[in-house]
Amino acid sequence: MLPALSDKELDRLEDLLITYGNDYSVLNLAELNGFFTALASSPVKVNPEQWLPTVAGGKVPKFKKPAHEEAYTALMLRYAHQVAEQLAGNLDGFEPLFEESEAEEGPAIIMEEWCFGYMRGTQVAQWDELPPEQDQLLKAISLHGLEDNFELLDTMSFDELQACVPQVVEAAKGLYQYQKQQRH
Repeated sequence: MLPALSDKELDRLEDLLITYGNDYSVLNLAELNGFFTALASSPVKVNPEQWLPTVAGGKVPKFKKPAHEEAYTALMLRYAHQVAEQLAGNLDGFEPLFEESEAEEGPAIIMEEWCFGYMRGTQVAQWDELPPEQDQLLKAISLHGLEDNFELLDTMSFDELQACVPQVVEAAKGLYQYQKQQRH
C-alpha cells in the first residue's frame, strides 16, 4: 500500500499544479481531490494515461527539470490512489477537500473548485446516464461544478449555499456506493 501524501508533499503537488498549469488545467488540491473522487467513483477504471493530460489542461506540460516531471507524476499517482483508498476504506468518514474562507457571515466552505474537479472527472470517465435517484445526487454536485449554474448560485444566500455542503458530501458518497455496486 502506498503511503498517504504528507502535508509537505501535498504543498509540493499544489506548487507543481500552479507552476505547470494553464487556463484549462487543474490548479489546486481541492479541484484535484474532486477529480480523483469522481474517477474513483466511476463505473469503469480510468488509466493515468487517460486522465493525466486532463489534469494538465490537455497535454502533459514541458517540465523545466526531470525532477519536476518525476515529482509531478509520482505525487499525482499517489494522490489518486490515496483518494480511492479513502473512499474504499472509510466511505462514512470520507470528507471532500473543500476550501474554506471567511465571509461577512463567518467561516464559509467553498465547494466550487471541488465540484468542478468532480464534474471534470465524470467527463474523463465518460459516465453514462444515471438512474433518476443517482442523477439527483450528481445534480447536487453539478449545481456548484458547472459554469451554466453560476447565475443560479449568485441568487442563493450564504445560508442556502452552506446548506448545500452536506448535500454535496452525501452525493459523493451515494454516487461512489452506487457505482461500486455497478462494478460488482
